[in-house]
Amino acid sequence: MVGEGATRADGTVALPRAPEPPRAPEPPPRAVRLRRAGGAALVCAALFAVLYAGALPCMFARLTHQPCPGCGSTRAVLALLHGDLHGVLTNNPFGPAVALLVGALAAQCFVSILRWGDLREAVTGRAGAVMKRLFIALFVLEVALWIARFFGMFGGPVPV
Repeated sequence: MVGEGATRADGTVALPRAPEPPRAPEPPPRAVRLRRAGGAALVCAALFAVLYAGALPCMFARLTHQPCPGCGSTRAVLALLHGDLHGVLTNNPFGPAVALLVGALAAQCFVSILRWGDLREAVTGRAGAVMKRLFIALFVLEVALWIARFFGMFGGPVPV
């Protein structure tokens, strides 16, 4: 069995051409992209307001009565905004870095929505790869700090 190619006069087989890769769909009209970006901005603003108000309790802490690896992050960011470096180190020294990374991801998502109308460029390519590595590194650091605090290091567990 030779395949689907045609046999030439010299006995060789001409293989069919590979299909062209599918083209990326065209972005929707500008008005649609602007509406989507506006909706995404409203969702981000609402989440920020809920976190800032402290209205979203940590479910891990509520169920286990122990802090989660990220507990204290919001308090650390608020302490940093007030210039309280001791509060940052006491609550969660990685909290501000996580907040910056989440902000950068939100900006990438916003730009992707403005450009394409969806999230196709938010976590792909070089910037997406860097973002993923940073999230993984911060997650590992958060968990390591969390475990160390249960052994009394760095002031012990964060109060819940």
